[in-house]
This record gives sequence, C-alpha cells and structure tokens, in this order.
Amino acid sequence: MRISNKRSKIKFLFCLFLLFSVAASAQVKLGLKLAPVIISNRVVNDAQTAKNDGSVVKMSIGLIADKPLAETYMLSSGLVYVPKRAAFRDADLGFSEEYNVQYLQIPMTVKLFTNEVAPDLKVYFQVGAGLEIKVFDEALDPSYNLVESFNPVDIPVILASGIEYRAGLSTTIFAAFSYQRGLTNVINQTTSATIDDLAVRSTVVSIDLGVKF
Repeated sequence: MRISNKRSKIKFLFCLFLLFSVAASAQVKLGLKLAPVIISNRVVNDAQTAKNDGSVVKMSIGLIADKPLAETYMLSSGLVYVPKRAAFRDADLGFSEEYNVQYLQIPMTVKLFTNEVAPDLKVYFQVGAGLEIKVFDEALDPSYNLVESFNPVDIPVILASGIEYRAGLSTTIFAAFSYQRGLTNVINQTTSATIDDLAVRSTVVSIDLGVKF
C-alpha cells in the first residue's frame, strides 16, 4: 500500500516549486507553522455497526504563504505536512484495524482581521478549504488487510481563529486554534464484500503556532 519514495518526492518538490513560484511573483509573506494535532475519524457503514476507534495526537509542520489583499483580509495558502489515521472497529463483524495515512495539504483560505486589540496585536478568523495529496499509507500491523487502497486526495473544510503579533518590522508571530473536517471518504476500496460500504472521514483539531517573515 506504500506509495514509492520516488513518487512522493516528486509530489513534494512539485508542490514546493509551485508555492515558491507564487511567492516570487507577488507580495507574499512566507512563514513556518508547527501544530500539534488531534486526529479522529467519522466512521459509517450501511449497517451502522462500524465505529471510530479512538483519537491520537501527532505533529503537523509546513510552510505558509499569506497574500495581503487589503488591510483587514488576506489570502492564505502554503504547503503543510498533515499526518492522519484511519482507525475503525466493528464488533458485529469482528474486526479492528488502524492505518497511518499521510498527506501534503495545500490550504486555500481567507483570513479576516480585526483592528488592533492591543499594540501590534490583531485577532483573525480563517475560513476555506484544502486540497490534500496522499503521499504515504501503511497498516499499523502487517496482518491488517481490510483496506485495499486509499483515495489519493482528501478535501477538508478549514475553520480557524487566532492572533497575530507583529514582533518586528518584518516578523510576525501567530497562534491559532483550527478545526478541519474532511469531506472525502479516505477509503477507495476494501478487500471484503461484506463491508464494501465502509466510509471513513477525518477530523483534525490543532493548535497552530508559527512565525512569518
């Protein structure tokens, strides 16, 4: 189920090239983001017997690119590594499996800013969506074989609220709380005809910390 390292590197380099091409052609502020994330799943099947199998905490990291459009709002994108999981159980059918699934996310959002609530400090609200390209998937245990393949993309809705503090002439520090709700069933095909209707959608809650230059 693992995508080859060569293909993953090509996807990463292409996305990185695209991000820097956009940044070079416009007044864009680049930055770094580090985010502890809580990952869970929304699991359903027609028989309503499949359930989510808990949550885990992982770490997301990436580049962000903000393009100011006016004093109070800007477009925000970037290239972010987002680790996820597909974990589900069904007591009636007698299975419980967990898979690591990793994505490169290109967010497409708008940030709306308030006036300064304190010197050099603003509150912002962020809304939009993301395009996530799967770069890796692996069963947590070699005996897990229910999922034959995962969908190559996921599309989450992104909602966030945070603060930005201008720490210098060209340096801005930010912190935010974000919620990402995946819209796509991450499972493409299962190996079992008895549960080929299994749908797993991701939910990610994170604390975003970073700096822009």
